[in-house]
Amino acid sequence: MANPLATADQRAVDRIALAVRRSAGFSDSETIATAAYLASRAGLIPPSDDGRLANAVEELVFGMIQTASNNDPFRPRVYWLGAAPHRWFGASIPGGRWAYDNPDTFYRTVPIDPSSRYRIRGRLTGAGSTDLAFSLVDDLITQTTVDYVDGLGLRSRRRPDYTVTIGPEPAHGRPNHLQTTERTVQLFIRTTISDWAIESPDLLTVERLDGGAIPAPRSLRDVVEEAKLLVARGAPIFGPALLGLKTMAGPPNRLPQPGRTPGALVTQANSFGYFNLADDQALIVTMDPSGAGYMTLPVTDPWMVGISPGRFSSSLNMAQSARGVDGRYSFVISRRDPGFINWVATAGQRRGTIMARWQRLRASSRPSVTTHVVDIDQVRDALPPGARYVTPAQRRRQLQARQSAYLRRFRT
Repeated sequence: MANPLATADQRAVDRIALAVRRSAGFSDSETIATAAYLASRAGLIPPSDDGRLANAVEELVFGMIQTASNNDPFRPRVYWLGAAPHRWFGASIPGGRWAYDNPDTFYRTVPIDPSSRYRIRGRLTGAGSTDLAFSLVDDLITQTTVDYVDGLGLRSRRRPDYTVTIGPEPAHGRPNHLQTTERTVQLFIRTTISDWAIESPDLLTVERLDGGAIPAPRSLRDVVEEAKLLVARGAPIFGPALLGLKTMAGPPNRLPQPGRTPGALVTQANSFGYFNLADDQALIVTMDPSGAGYMTLPVTDPWMVGISPGRFSSSLNMAQSARGVDGRYSFVISRRDPGFINWVATAGQRRGTIMARWQRLRASSRPSVTTHVVDIDQVRDALPPGARYVTPAQRRRQLQARQSAYLRRFRT
């Protein structure tokens, strides 16, 4: 089966993004982002963790370049951005992750002119996905949703093909139509998979339906300037606001009860926090899905960027985890392997950030989370009865299977 992410649109925008990165210096943008991130830590992230900061800044800058590179609504393309560094089609694509990337979720964008009409054609591939959300947004940075369509209800095994229409006219009961407002700028598509080995994103294409004259294509310089503006706008939001106020305002090794966050997926609840653990400590996190269709616990570095998510079990979702006899999920976050099946590895980090997620919640859902720190040697005593453990050999096989499944997304 062909990779639904490795499309002609993807290759075309990748080329633009790489050309933008090569064509201009972004040192001023990197300085702005670095200053914003450093201002967010309030003494809680020591200078010893600044080694990861340079990578976070580089990925933020390239992520904004990717956003700007696919922002011509008169020549729209479906584009996957915000991925980890990878190589495909003979090119090395830098990482473009920022603000809590989730290795389960593929973020694709389509630029939208609010007065134009568009048709998205979709096709179910492989085993499908756990979640699929089409969200019209009115800002490229905050991604505030102005209209939303649940993609899972549009296709099935018997009817794998579907369409989503976009335009200024009301839906009038159509479940596959998104109505633009005068401020609409983008269609933001989130596809979430749980079983990396068999699930995959849908194949998506876009067509602008309006005829007539259209503006001339943007120059490379236009894209460069827009990318720089996006960095300047985004850095204070991702740094002082999200990392500083949203994540690190509370004590370490605790997660608040899940709530909604502006700009996030409308069917999602989340909990932000950070860990600070010695080598001989572990953080036990217990999550109640409360009927959620999807739940995950990913850890990221001190600057909200994932570390080798295929190589390390630095995130676990419900399909990748063992459920407790009481219906809840317990996870152990630690540097050392505790032997517990649901080990969320910190990838060698003593300090890092966390954004736990619950998606496809019902109106009656009341998801919850608890945390407590124990010595690594006390993990077995602290976990509930019936907890499952693995041998070193089983862990190696688990991680080998994870890496193989993870690499499916980059195949051409």
